[in-house]
Amino acid sequence: MSVDIRVASREDLSVLVELYAQMDGESPLPTDSAAEIWNAIAEIPNYQIYLAFQNQEPVGTFSLLYVPTMMHRGYHKFAVLDAVTVIPRVRSQGIGTLMMKAALKISAEAGCYKVTLSSNLKRDRAHQFYQALGFEQHGWSFKCVVQPSYQINN
Repeated sequence: MSVDIRVASREDLSVLVELYAQMDGESPLPTDSAAEIWNAIAEIPNYQIYLAFQNQEPVGTFSLLYVPTMMHRGYHKFAVLDAVTVIPRVRSQGIGTLMMKAALKISAEAGCYKVTLSSNLKRDRAHQFYQALGFEQHGWSFKCVVQPSYQINN
């Protein structure tokens, strides 16, 4: 199987919106909102969205963000892998595996020492998929939804 992976451009915005909508069967993001988000992402250094094509048809996407860290001696960075999506019609055919291997290779070439990702607890198949590729559960993932009125109490 041949899958071509390349960095997405602004011209790919409608394709990305459709791929993201298919991830969980959601309604597509409105064009204006997608363009605003794209512009914000484009200003972040070391943040790329990738598209995967099979026979020139878009079949998947993932995002990579490289983050420098001072947690270890010397200069290190790690990659955050996000928004991994394969269209439902071609799932379980190896496309996701090829995308993930490409993401790991791209991250290694960028000098990252690890790749992290988070996944919704309800996605058992995705967890098995990631583990089969060598990912290990490491600690816990936490989130806090902040409101505009969030205050720190001393």
